[in-house]
Amino acid sequence: MATIHDVAEKAGVSIKTVSRVLNGGTEVSEKTRTRIEQAMRALEFTPSAAARMLRGRPTGLVAVIAEQLTTTPDSTEIIKGIQQVCEQMGKVLLIGETGGSADVAERLVADMRERRVEAMLFATPFHRQVELTAALGGTPTALANCFEGANRYLQAVPDDEGGGYAAAQIVLQAGHRKIAFLQLIPGMVATGLRMRGVRRALREHGVTPNPAWLLHGAEAGEADEFSHLAESVGRLFDNADRPTAILCGNDKMAMRVIFILQRRGLRVPADVSIVGFDDFRLISEALDPGLTTVALPYREIGELAGRHVLDPATQPAATVRVPCVPVIRGTVAAPPKKVKP
Repeated sequence: MATIHDVAEKAGVSIKTVSRVLNGGTEVSEKTRTRIEQAMRALEFTPSAAARMLRGRPTGLVAVIAEQLTTTPDSTEIIKGIQQVCEQMGKVLLIGETGGSADVAERLVADMRERRVEAMLFATPFHRQVELTAALGGTPTALANCFEGANRYLQAVPDDEGGGYAAAQIVLQAGHRKIAFLQLIPGMVATGLRMRGVRRALREHGVTPNPAWLLHGAEAGEADEFSHLAESVGRLFDNADRPTAILCGNDKMAMRVIFILQRRGLRVPADVSIVGFDDFRLISEALDPGLTTVALPYREIGELAGRHVLDPATQPAATVRVPCVPVIRGTVAAPPKKVKP
């Protein structure tokens, strides 16, 4: 790797003169500057990040401390959103994966600070509360898809309550009044918020939810979180009074529910309408008909958090709830005139 000494020798100048050019000094003639720049290109010389740090110049580095995000396919759009902002602003993105370990997270933060990153972001694969115990100093910081109680930084999170409301509105506007909700794992932030949104939409349409139809389609602590899903669907359809529409906690659940219904001889959407959540396109666009769902705004969350840490004037530090937008495809229709037995 070429050094500043190599550049000076090739350009026929002193090391001090090369240093002046690297630091943007104006006391070097244009002819000499051109010769030095030509020597740097010929030698493929690039000033190191360490050298820029010593000169007090920005390193151009931005860090993401990710919690199992890089291994969660439907959440990687957060990274893509941050990366897009970095590319637009000429920054280089560094990603540190914690694997869910607080000790690893603290170690990564310390390492990133040693590298003098210009900004730091924390990102999680699902909407949840975090505790930032690592020393961040004055490094501009933002949270993507997560939040902390202290509310010290910009926290970009999905509007899960609005998403639940939007999901219920899809089937309500199609004419459904017998609506079931197969929720995510109990205790998750999104689970409670979406239920609140669903209840609000039902209330606005004068619909009283059937408590027996508000079930959890996913359970924690299982090798397969949907291991009891068939049982939950059975509880909805083993009686004469049954729903004509099912809201699902995510697209993976919705796909399985469709298969379970098909095995029972029920058609989607002719007999039962289905709405997912996430717009995980490997599923939502692959199903036939395509899955009607509500999109989680992962890329928008990444972009918003990235722009804030690199240009805080764009958005003050606060909790920002990014809208979850309905995506209409083919799994919702008007309720059947007569429910199939």
